Amino acid sequence: MFAGAMMAGMGTMAQTPADTPASQMEKLDRGLIAFPTTSGKCFVSWRLLGTDDKYTTFELLKNGQPIEKNIYKATSMTVAGSTSDTFQVVTLQNNVAIDTTAEVKPWAKAYLSLELDRPEALNGKVYYPNDCSVGDVDGDGQYELFVKWDPENSKDNSNTGASNPVIIDCYKLDGTKLWRVNLGVNIRAGAHYTQFMVYDFNGDGKAEMICKTAPGSKDGTDTFVSYAATDAAIKGTSNTVDLRDGNGRILKGAEYLTVFEGLTGKALHTIWYTPNRAGKFNQASDHPEKSFWNDNYGNRADRHLACVAYLDGPDKNPSAVMCRGYYTRAYLWAVDFDGEQLKHKWLHASVNRNTVELYDADWNKTTKTYSSNTSGVGNYFTMFGNGNHNLSVGDVDGDGCDEIIWGSGAVDNDGNLLYSVGFGHGDAIHLADHDPDRPGYEVFDVHEESTGDYGADLHDAATGEVLVRKTSTRDTGRGLAADYDSNYRGSEFTYATQTSSYKIDGTAIYNANPGMNFRLFWDGDEYEELLDDVTITKWKNGTSQSLGIGFSRNALSSFGFPGSCNGTKATPCLTADLFGDWREEVIFWSKTNGAIINIYSSAYETDYRVPTLMHDHMYRMGVAWENVAYNQPPHLGYFLPDYIDTFQGIEPSGILEVSPETAIGDDRYYNLQGVEVKHPVKGVYIHRGKKILVK
Repeated sequence: MFAGAMMAGMGTMAQTPADTPASQMEKLDRGLIAFPTTSGKCFVSWRLLGTDDKYTTFELLKNGQPIEKNIYKATSMTVAGSTSDTFQVVTLQNNVAIDTTAEVKPWAKAYLSLELDRPEALNGKVYYPNDCSVGDVDGDGQYELFVKWDPENSKDNSNTGASNPVIIDCYKLDGTKLWRVNLGVNIRAGAHYTQFMVYDFNGDGKAEMICKTAPGSKDGTDTFVSYAATDAAIKGTSNTVDLRDGNGRILKGAEYLTVFEGLTGKALHTIWYTPNRAGKFNQASDHPEKSFWNDNYGNRADRHLACVAYLDGPDKNPSAVMCRGYYTRAYLWAVDFDGEQLKHKWLHASVNRNTVELYDADWNKTTKTYSSNTSGVGNYFTMFGNGNHNLSVGDVDGDGCDEIIWGSGAVDNDGNLLYSVGFGHGDAIHLADHDPDRPGYEVFDVHEESTGDYGADLHDAATGEVLVRKTSTRDTGRGLAADYDSNYRGSEFTYATQTSSYKIDGTAIYNANPGMNFRLFWDGDEYEELLDDVTITKWKNGTSQSLGIGFSRNALSSFGFPGSCNGTKATPCLTADLFGDWREEVIFWSKTNGAIINIYSSAYETDYRVPTLMHDHMYRMGVAWENVAYNQPPHLGYFLPDYIDTFQGIEPSGILEVSPETAIGDDRYYNLQGVEVKHPVKGVYIHRGKKILVK
């Protein structure tokens, strides 16, 4: 095929939307939404699915009558309409209608505002909406929203003091509350304690939630989670015990893992959390001596991470991977759910700088010793000391199974150490196809450890080979890599402790810093925007241009006074492609009313159609782990500009040869549907109005 020949000429390409197996794509509806614009019209937006035929077209109905037919170019548009109108979308393949959406009415505002059931204040401390996740709990093709409530007295692990209980709710997107889980006094509130994973773990088409629990935790039916255990010792544990010490810390007693039914919040099964704070299995314990974790007050022992990963490949059910520790000891525990019970799969234990203990499904232990890392720097040779406050997931070695990117190292799908880079602990991580002309994926990571001279690095996601290294003289707490600059191919990156922005090969391009928080597809082109606190910006020629929220550049009062989460990290409750076209939605809570969250969707028109980002495997896994600890944004598993430039959903129906005298700017050869134009002398392909130089 012509497109394949062209790709070969441009270098080895990574994935495209078609590379995610259908078995890993959730069954979603068209996600049709409409909302009013400041121009007095309506913006209407819907999904192209990853399973759609490439020739799929759409028809838009208003009040039951067609107003746009044969829609191919994009899956959103601005049309005449008001909040009293209704809209529908008809999907056609080969000019035959295959589905028609239900009628939807536009939102009342330019964003979707949901009033939640705010928990009552306790001890004078109120709750605010915090980290969120999504999953389809009833199998209707629409996501439900999971909200973790953050009490005012939540604590970082380094600080003393008691907190209010952790509360997690589930809501329909019309604001209907389905259930509430109260984790009780024996789960401390804070960014590092409760990592709740939402996904369909048993393959029945409906999402569950898995998280750490304790004695006194109650499920969505107001029943103690211990009652869902099959282990007699768990079932016999007191649910009235208060395990907090005088500093508000929880350093003793039972720790559980519970899977909750997504629709009802009912606890389906509860098992021992592994490992416990003393590194032991299937039992309760007190905190060990300082030499075990290098502290005796739970700071390192209670640093938890989690993710969802397809460890056995795309045709098997995914696993939850629950993680404990990263400053020193590092434990990664894979657990499966078969619809009835949680089952141990494997446990990776990096118990010191040189030693990994791997426990298989039958708890048989294999010990391996390591004496080198891929950077040649320092003496971290395992996951010990190499973890971040975050992680990422993807099939980085091409075997069809997911690996866990731990920060300055990685764990293979079978629990074995994949590699150790060795630069130590970090605060931010970005796994993506950052260099589209280089095979495979790359990891951008920043470092808080002097072991690697702080700074940041870019390394090969499959091998750990260090590709770019930037050092600093102090703790580098933030960094971002994304394709935010259209002047350069591939991602660009920047990081704290300095002011420059770099090409992906490490070359400085601007003595200016665009921001280091979240990336986002927002304004309709193929490049990423930057989200910092509640401000969305476009980076262009070394300067930031504010895009604001919604339709007004700076008038946030018109858009619900959005508030970010997690203190100085200033992160959204969630970013994800929740509905509508392929641009992402942003969720913030309202500073004017702590019981309200607002979901913002882009109203910028776009010339492109892209399958829903949620049908890209790496991105969907990213949405699942996004709420973990120091939140990070999800990334696509493919390079979007290449997809848009070379595919755009159609195969070329032919190649039109033009004469050497033809000017490249001749409009006659632009925007030819399904035709590639080849200029024999100037070496340029013109594809749907874009010039692509053949290397």
